[in-house]
Amino acid sequence: MTGAASSSAYTPDPTSPLFLMSSDAPGVSLVPVPFSGSGFGDSSCPKAAANSPDYKQWDRCNNMVISWLTSSLSLDIAESVQYSETTESIWKQLNNRYGSVNGTKVFELKRELASTYQGSLDIALYFTKLKRIWDELGIMCSSHANSCNCAAKEGLQKEKEEDKVHLFLMGLNEVYVGVRSNLLMMQPLPSLDNAYNIFLQDEKTSNLFCKYCKKPGHLIDKCYKLHGFSTNFKFTKGRKAAANMVTDSEFSASECTSSNQTSIVPVAENAYVVPGLTK
Repeated sequence: MTGAASSSAYTPDPTSPLFLMSSDAPGVSLVPVPFSGSGFGDSSCPKAAANSPDYKQWDRCNNMVISWLTSSLSLDIAESVQYSETTESIWKQLNNRYGSVNGTKVFELKRELASTYQGSLDIALYFTKLKRIWDELGIMCSSHANSCNCAAKEGLQKEKEEDKVHLFLMGLNEVYVGVRSNLLMMQPLPSLDNAYNIFLQDEKTSNLFCKYCKKPGHLIDKCYKLHGFSTNFKFTKGRKAAANMVTDSEFSASECTSSNQTSIVPVAENAYVVPGLTK
C-alpha cells in the first residue's frame, strides 16, 4: 500500500510553466511601485480540470500568483479583487478597468515629450527620460509602421526613428551645438542609439558637466557651489585689489605724515633746537 501510494505521488515537471521554485514565496511585490491604474497588459493561464494530475500544481501556482498580484497593487485596487478565486479573473477585471487607451493620458505624455529639454540633466538622464515617454506611448498607441507588412514598412520605421533623433537633438543644451551640427550633416542620419553614444562620448571626453550642481562648463573639482570661489576669481580678485589699495594708501598717508613731522627738542625756556639746523 505504501509503495503503491508513493509510486502514484505527483512529481512536478520542472519544465512546466506551473512549476514553482523553492525560493518562490507569497507576498512578494513584483514591481517597486504598486500598480495604481496607469498602464496595463494582459495574460492568462487556463485552469486545469479537477481530475487532472496537474490540478494541485495549478491550484498551488494560482494561489501564489494571486498573492504576487495583490501585493503589486495599490491598497484600494487590491481590496476590489481580494475575493477573486483565479488569477485569470483578477487579470480580466484589471484589464477591463485599466487596459483601454486613455486619450487624456496620451495627450499628457505627448505634451511632456514636447516640453522635455536637457537643462541640468546629463546626457544619460536626459535620454532615459525621453526613452521612458517613447516606450509608454508605444504601448498605449498602436503604430502602423510596426503592424503593416507592405513595402513601405521600412521607410515608415526609418521616418519614425529620424523623428526621435531630431527630438533628442532639439532638447540638448547649446553647449553641444557643434556636435549637433556635425551629426545633422551625416548622410544617412545616425540611428537614435548611435546619436546617443556620440553625445555620451563627447560629454565624457570634453568633461563639460559637473555632477554636483548638474551644470555644464566645469568639473566637480572646480565647482564653486561645492568648494567656494577661489581668490583668483574675477569677482573676488577685484575686491581683493581694492582692499589692498585702501590698505596701502592708508599706510602711505600715515608714513608720510610721520616723516614730515619735525622733531623739536627743548633746550631751555622759550628756546628750541631743531636737529640739523641748530647746534
